[in-house]
Amino acid sequence: MTDLVVTGLNKAFGSQAVLEGVDLTVPAGSLTAILGPSGSGKTTLLRIIAGFEPADSGTVALGGTVVDGDHDERVPSERRNIGYVPQEGSLFPHLTVARNIGFGLPRRSRDGERVDELLEMIGMSGLGRRYPHQLSGGQQQRVALARALAGRPGLILLDEPFSGLDASLRTSVRADVQALLGQTGTTALLVTHDQDEALSMSDHVAVIRRGKICQRDTPQGMYANPADAELARFVGEANLITGVFAPTWVKTPFGNLMLHRASNGRTPYPPDTPAVVLVRPEQVRLQPPGSVGLGLPGRVLDYRYHGHEAMIRLAPDVGAPDLVLLARAPGRIEFPPGSSVSIVIQGPVVAWPAGDQA
Repeated sequence: MTDLVVTGLNKAFGSQAVLEGVDLTVPAGSLTAILGPSGSGKTTLLRIIAGFEPADSGTVALGGTVVDGDHDERVPSERRNIGYVPQEGSLFPHLTVARNIGFGLPRRSRDGERVDELLEMIGMSGLGRRYPHQLSGGQQQRVALARALAGRPGLILLDEPFSGLDASLRTSVRADVQALLGQTGTTALLVTHDQDEALSMSDHVAVIRRGKICQRDTPQGMYANPADAELARFVGEANLITGVFAPTWVKTPFGNLMLHRASNGRTPYPPDTPAVVLVRPEQVRLQPPGSVGLGLPGRVLDYRYHGHEAMIRLAPDVGAPDLVLLARAPGRIEFPPGSSVSIVIQGPVVAWPAGDQA
């Protein structure tokens, strides 16, 4: 197993800074997702780690060995022991599945046990003589991963490998890839702009924004404790409401909500500081109208059924009448548009000073 450590990485193209002081650690045997919008620098980071682009400054170390630092330390991409899976798989159309998998192996090993072993691992035993055009999109991506794993690399780089798959295939192929990486114990770095993909597949998520890593955490930590409101909106559906800090809670139109982030049991912000409060849709609960002592009266604006769940847009009648909230509810319960409800928010919540979120 090989760990990856990126320290103080900077990269610019002309006068345009793309990466600024990027620090990132990927523990050996784990999968970290780099999540970011288009133009954030995530693909450039991947290319520098792979050795396709040189860093302007900073270091990239694999297993304690610096592979990109100053000019004398830069190791060519072919000597970094890194496997790479591009977006479309990029299989050689004139080679069979077995030949594609064995392409990077020494010539004497291309028809050996390693190829048969990988075919079995990806669930394609007996299909080694097929050509890429005879495979489904999911099968092609599994072959591309097997090819990247053939040489037993210390690190696998996955460059949005599921973006070209139909929605119905993505979930199953993700699970297959995750299982295969776990089985081989290979360290992996996944670049994606798909929040669901990053949260569901990885051990850690690092969000890159305007060339900087703004937060690295477990998927659960990233979703529950985002660093700021912008990141909260990026990693999931988010309701942002106004409030005022109190010693261990935040005062809102929906009542006093306990804070998720309280240092030594108290908020680090002075009381009465204006706040922006994050409420996830699953924290918004709807009760029958007139429920004793519960919530604010409101009305349903829109109801969208998704089978196992429903997404509901609603507005309070008092307290914050201009606010529109998004709620997630079990799909078996219907709330027709125009319905009257009582809106309850269940904590704890995350909040930031309002001035910092402008």
